Amino acid sequence: MGYLKTLLSKDIIITPFRVHKQFSYTGTPPGYNVDGVSVFTGENTNYPLGGGEKGTGSAALVFNSIKQLYYSNYISSSNGLVNTASLPQYNPDGTVIGSSYTPNYINNIQSIDERRYFPTGDEDIITVLSIPSKQFGEYIKPGSLTATGLFDDGQGNLKSTVDESSILGNIIYKAGLAIHTGLSGSGEVDIAFENPQWESTVTIYETQYKCTIRSNEYNYSLNPSLLKDYGSDLILKEGKANYKNFVTSSDFSPYVTTVGLYDDDQNLLAVAKLAQPLATSQTTDTIILINLDR
Repeated sequence: MGYLKTLLSKDIIITPFRVHKQFSYTGTPPGYNVDGVSVFTGENTNYPLGGGEKGTGSAALVFNSIKQLYYSNYISSSNGLVNTASLPQYNPDGTVIGSSYTPNYINNIQSIDERRYFPTGDEDIITVLSIPSKQFGEYIKPGSLTATGLFDDGQGNLKSTVDESSILGNIIYKAGLAIHTGLSGSGEVDIAFENPQWESTVTIYETQYKCTIRSNEYNYSLNPSLLKDYGSDLILKEGKANYKNFVTSSDFSPYVTTVGLYDDDQNLLAVAKLAQPLATSQTTDTIILINLDR
């Protein structure tokens, strides 16, 4: 029996699971701008002449970009739901009532309980908390973002800690953006992401290798400490070895301490160490499970 054994596809199981890490900052905008975490102010004013410079663009650019990307379907809605007035209606017989063209866009809807309100008055203000991808991973964990006076309800809404029925804005989990639009899109910003904290989400893949030693396999050890004349070159000179008496007994079973994983070219890729030596069995299969996270 050689020292290598091929693993079959049934011996390998890959399991994804999500992990979270918490981030928190102390300060009031613009008191912090650390590690790429930034707060931008958007204002409904003329572009490019109006508005102060915020980051890479003016306040007008911030306002209009957020409006187009996440609120364009809700502007004329009074209940925070997508405006369906311009949508075509499809009859059971396949005919269409109304225009097949619609100005609606994909606004990254995240749940059926999400409500979006956006201010439309002159000089109305919004505030945007921008979190870099390295600090939110694949997405911000729903329900994890909080700041002074507001919290994330897990459905995409930012709500007031004073009145949980009051919607102050939205959080776009996969974009790392929290948008404060004021109470029901009033454009009055009295809370501006002071002392924010949130949890990132990253998917880790655990690969489990099932290494099975049959009762008739690996019943011989190459450990030189089993030789009576350990340290001599008898094997090299005469091609034989003088083993200790207990090794030649039919009851002898070697112990497993280490398992190596090789590729098809017999290159050692990983080494797994057992917590304590494991005796192989001469009557039943011995199964060793190796977990590798990536």
